[in-house]
Amino acid sequence: MRRVLGVVLALLLAGAVQAVDGLSGTYAPVGANGGAFPADAQLVVRAEGRGWLAMFRGEGLALLPLTAMEQHGLFPGIGAEARLQCAASRAFLLCRVAPGTEFPDKGFTSKTGYFTALSDDRIFEMRRID
Repeated sequence: MRRVLGVVLALLLAGAVQAVDGLSGTYAPVGANGGAFPADAQLVVRAEGRGWLAMFRGEGLALLPLTAMEQHGLFPGIGAEARLQCAASRAFLLCRVAPGTEFPDKGFTSKTGYFTALSDDRIFEMRRID
C-alpha cells in the first residue's frame, strides 16, 4: 500500500510541476516574422534545474524565470489576468500569455499565447507545435 501511495504521490507532483512549467515545448515562428527566423526554424525548450534549456539549431542557452517585477518592467500595464510567464537568456526572451493579450506600447497582440522577443525589442509570435 505504501509503495502504491508513493507512486501516486510522485505522479501527482510531476503533473503539478508540468502544469506550473508552461514553457517547455517545441515552437515554430508564425508567419513571415520579417525573415528573422529560417522557414524551418524550431525552438525546443525543456525544463532544467531552476529554469529551462532552449535549443535552436544545435545551440543551447539557459533561460531563467523572470520575476513579476521584471516582467512588469518589460511589459507595463499587463495585468495578472494575462497570466504572463517569461524566461530570459542573454539573447532572447520567451513568454507565455493568455491568447489575445494586447501589448499596446509594443504594437503587438499575441494570438497564440506564445512569443519571443529579441534584445532589440522585436517581438515575434510563436506557435507551440508539441
